[in-house]
Amino acid sequence: MKQLGSWLALTALVSLLTGRASAQVASDVPTRAMQVSWAAGVPSLGFSAKDFADAKVQKKLQSGLPQTVVIRLYAYPDHGHEPLAVTALSCRVVYDLWEGVYRIERQTEQSDKTLSAKSLDGVVQQCLQGQDVRLGDAALFAKERGHAIYFAALLELNPLSQDTVQRIRRWLARPGGNQLEGNAFFGSFVSIFVTRNLGAAEKTLAFRTAPLPVPP
Repeated sequence: MKQLGSWLALTALVSLLTGRASAQVASDVPTRAMQVSWAAGVPSLGFSAKDFADAKVQKKLQSGLPQTVVIRLYAYPDHGHEPLAVTALSCRVVYDLWEGVYRIERQTEQSDKTLSAKSLDGVVQQCLQGQDVRLGDAALFAKERGHAIYFAALLELNPLSQDTVQRIRRWLARPGGNQLEGNAFFGSFVSIFVTRNLGAAEKTLAFRTAPLPVPP
């Protein structure tokens, strides 16, 4: 019994320390403002991640080889780690060396488009900036009315696992894809932003907003 008590005490201590470590790392995820508007109980987000396209990323985009940018946007309750809603954007970019234009295949929940851009600024506008990005549906946020939530973003350049890209593309193509029940792929804040190996892509960027109230 004494050994069992010692083991339980040790387990509790490890859990406490792990929880504190996770909370500390979570607080280290940088905050960034997003434009948030609500209509009929659903948030729409505006964001910019232009800084993702540093000199190294620009060089890869100009190489003529296919490059994939995947963005996942989440909503979380302020005092919880399980996502309320998620949406994604996938861009496959190829620079046409002969024509001098960027060919973009841009996929979201709402659309699947083939676009072109004459400059890197155009690629950034199409793939690293969002306006009025709808996230979830009213039922997902109804129970959070009057409470605080926050939004988080994860950007990846060329995820090393093509399965990641294919699963996101399949998810985007499915009607009602923002339903998360039973979908462990998108995970909790801890698994995605804290304990997840963010080296699973050639470049990553993660940020979150400060807590924001859900309109009553």
